[in-house]
Amino acid sequence: MKIYPWLSIPVLTLSCLAVVPAIAGPFDRPDFFERGRREFEEEIRRFDQQSETNTSPSLTVDEAALPWSRVVVNSVGFTAMLPSGALTNEVEVVESPNGDINFDIIASHPPSSRYVIAYSEEVTPERVANSQEVLEKSRDYIIENKIDLNKVADDDITFDKHPGREFKLQNKDETIIYRLLLVEQRLYILAVSQHSDAISEKSVATFFDSFELID
Repeated sequence: MKIYPWLSIPVLTLSCLAVVPAIAGPFDRPDFFERGRREFEEEIRRFDQQSETNTSPSLTVDEAALPWSRVVVNSVGFTAMLPSGALTNEVEVVESPNGDINFDIIASHPPSSRYVIAYSEEVTPERVANSQEVLEKSRDYIIENKIDLNKVADDDITFDKHPGREFKLQNKDETIIYRLLLVEQRLYILAVSQHSDAISEKSVATFFDSFELID
């Protein structure tokens, strides 16, 4: 996993990113949050152990006030805004009964949160012929893998006439909001994890609304 320092440029162009653990149905067993977060936290622990300076007291950060940078992934054709934070790329090949599926993921780690953009490779039309089933199974597998979180919201959405799903999982410590978008033969997953006592709805809306497809 690669970790980059705080972003200092307004536009970050990426032609190759990383993969996510899996999404259900044709996209099996999704939990792309935990692996990246564990690796990121391990890197931070190693850094702290090597550092000779004292750590600063914990601060409450207004994520909406952080600098944001635009990510452009030309190879897939989308762009989105991410709040400044350490940037991680993850790569994984997902095994599926119908053949392996590559997922890519890019995540930003502002204090006390994680912003994720994940996307699958294009699959055959037959594997996504029933878009509602793909979205529902993807949601169900995510929820099944989050046994310590409860579903508190779940809605059908559309994105530029493409089908989607948005749902929220929550416990007393953490809130995760997912937005799943099925665009032709590719599944996109936008997700934000935040401490439950420090929810920034403005930041979540900014992130979700910034996602655009480009030619």
